[in-house]
This record gives sequence, structure tokens and C-alpha cells, in this order.
Amino acid sequence: MARAEHHFRESRRVLGVLLVTLVLLGPGCTGVLQNLGARWATNKIAGVFDLDDAQRKATREAVDRAIDEAPELLRPRLDLLVATVDRALAKGLNEENMRVIERQIDILMDKAVTWIVDEAAPILATLHDDQIDRAQRELDERLQETRDELNAPLEERTERRQEKFVEAIEKWTGRLSDSQERAIRAYVASMPDEAADRLRADEERLAHIADELRKHPGAPAIRDLLWSAWKQREDWGPGTRSAEARRADGRKTLFFVYDLLDPKQKDHMSERLHETHATVKSLLGTGEG
Repeated sequence: MARAEHHFRESRRVLGVLLVTLVLLGPGCTGVLQNLGARWATNKIAGVFDLDDAQRKATREAVDRAIDEAPELLRPRLDLLVATVDRALAKGLNEENMRVIERQIDILMDKAVTWIVDEAAPILATLHDDQIDRAQRELDERLQETRDELNAPLEERTERRQEKFVEAIEKWTGRLSDSQERAIRAYVASMPDEAADRLRADEERLAHIADELRKHPGAPAIRDLLWSAWKQREDWGPGTRSAEARRADGRKTLFFVYDLLDPKQKDHMSERLHETHATVKSLLGTGEG
């Protein structure tokens, strides 16, 4: 998939994951919802790795710490990001404010991943080879959607990319006009398709992490391994475009879409942003009402 499309989608996905995590696990929730959220997260992780009782207990303790620490760790950065995006929507997107938003997303993501890796490394250090094998198979299966898309006819792949892109935009802007949709579909069709590069990089990274885990190097080395994999996530290997080139395409795409929108649609984006942010603040118990 084109880097521009991927960057747009990844930014939305990461923010969405953070918002859902905060909504499910935030200390402003009731005790019942808090417990359900922790149990759900623990079960999802345990299912991937087929954890034993001791590992499941350690995972639940890590999730409980996440419930307590997430608001203090992530909320200030999330608040700043929302405010920055809102100002940019009001004044107009440009290269300068888009780069500021990118930096804030990177910082927010790095903080979240550092926190996750620190909690995960000691648990991953206790995995047996059969658990690593299972997790590798489970995670590799999640790449199958991309493989299926690559095997589809070009026309079908292009149409699917167009549909996903339009749907993602309309979730924030409301209904696009026919002319706006035609323009966006044409733009998506012109994007370079880099799905194979991204898939190959993901497959190689997953295999490398699994191979290193089978050496059972201990928690500090596992932490370094996971952090390195995270920081190199935009390096798709020799012969592929640089991360900065793909990010530049991502900004270009966002500018193109933003320039198509009318004032009402831009207001809709701002309203949606504030609605989502208000929901998170309420569930986190910020004391603002």
C-alpha cells in the first residue's frame, strides 16, 4: 500500500487504539468496567502466547499497572495533540503544522511503546519455545489479509483501497459529495502500491524477533530487541523508498483531501475531534464535570 495511505491510516489507527485503551482501562470507569477491561486485555494476550498460570498472573498485574498509569503517562500528550490538530483544522493545514503534528504523534507513540515494552519484556523472557512458535504463527496469520489483497486482481485491489480511504475520511468529515469522492478515488488510484514492500518487512521483522526470543536472552536484551524493532518500523529494506519520502507523500495526501473539503465538513472534523476527546476525558475522570 502506498506510504501516503499507510501513514494516514496508521496515525488514525494508533490514535484509535490509544483512545480505546483509555476508554476501556481508564480509572474514571466503574470498577466493573475496569475489571472487564483488564480481563479482556489479559485474555487477548494470553491467547496469542498460550500463557501458563504464572505468566497469565504476571500479565494481569502488568495490565492492572497500565490501568493506573495510562492517564498520567498518556493524557497530557493526547490533550496536546488534540489541541494542535484542532488549531490546524481551524487555521488550515500546512507543512509546518503537519510536521508538528507528526512529531507529537511520534512522541506519544514512543511513550506508549516504551511503557508497553518495559512491561512486556520480563514476561516474554519466560516464554518457552512452543509458546514463541504459537505466537509467531498467530501474528503471521494477521498478515494474511495483506497477502490476500496482493493476490487479488489489480482492479479489485485498487477499488478496495479506494473504498477504505473514502470510508476513513467520511468517518471524520461526514458524507462526501460525488465530486469529492471521484477526486479522492482518482488520487488513490494514482498512488504507488508499496504493500509488497511493507509485507516483506513485517514478515522479516516478525521472524527476526521470534528467532531472537528462542535464544532466551533475558528481559533487558528483549527490551532492546523490541525497542529497536519499533524504531526501525519504517525501514522497509533495500530498494524501498525512505521513511521521509513516504511521510512527505502522506502530508501531500492530507493537504489534497483537506483542500477538497468545504467549511461545514471541516467543522464536522473539529466537532468529531472534540466529541471523542470529551468522551475520553469523562471516562478518565478529569474532574471537569
